[in-house]
Amino acid sequence: MLDEKYIQDRHTMHRWLRSQAPICEAQLPDGQWVWLISRYADAAEALRPSPVVPVPGDVDDVLAGIDGDFDLLADFARPVAGDHAVAHLIVNGVVNLLRHPDQTRVNVAELSRHDGPYGMALRTTPDTIALAGIDIAAGETVAVLLGSANRDPARFDRPDDLDLARDATERLTLGDHENLVAEAITKLRRRFPSLTLNGEPTRLDDVIVNGYAAAPVSPGPTSADPA
Repeated sequence: MLDEKYIQDRHTMHRWLRSQAPICEAQLPDGQWVWLISRYADAAEALRPSPVVPVPGDVDDVLAGIDGDFDLLADFARPVAGDHAVAHLIVNGVVNLLRHPDQTRVNVAELSRHDGPYGMALRTTPDTIALAGIDIAAGETVAVLLGSANRDPARFDRPDDLDLARDATERLTLGDHENLVAEAITKLRRRFPSLTLNGEPTRLDDVIVNGYAAAPVSPGPTSADPA
């Protein structure tokens, strides 16, 4: 079980790590010891591309089946994106847009940078790698804190602000399926223009995936034009 404070406010811990211990050894909840990497430059060096996992789902069909209050993850994002981290990017994005009603664009890169679905990526170093003056031997496990790297003020101005006008194409990600996420969020908002949170979403107890276990919403009046 993770510390509740970390689950609810992991970015406070990330800020401390970037400034005080950008590379350090840590033990994960499963007992595994890893090297934590929290700064953008080091994370970009350590992170290696992952295969893109295809995701299923038809947004229009899923929306047509929604009637009344629903859960963003269970009733919308998972039917659209499957049991995949992209489902959490859809939910995180919608929640953040509902909390920032003044921002109306759908900038998937910035939504991913600000509150992406990947909290941490585990990698085994194929060769010895030097990061922040520390030599990490081949075969060791590094844990790239994507959420921390993507809010590194050395790389992004005002990193804690959601700015949908920002060019966030250089954010670190394992694959966002931008077209699907943009389609899902755009069509959801068009179908339910008065969508609101129905209580406080529940954060996942997870270090790998960053997202919500549940995010109940009320749709409000339905748009007459679902297209």
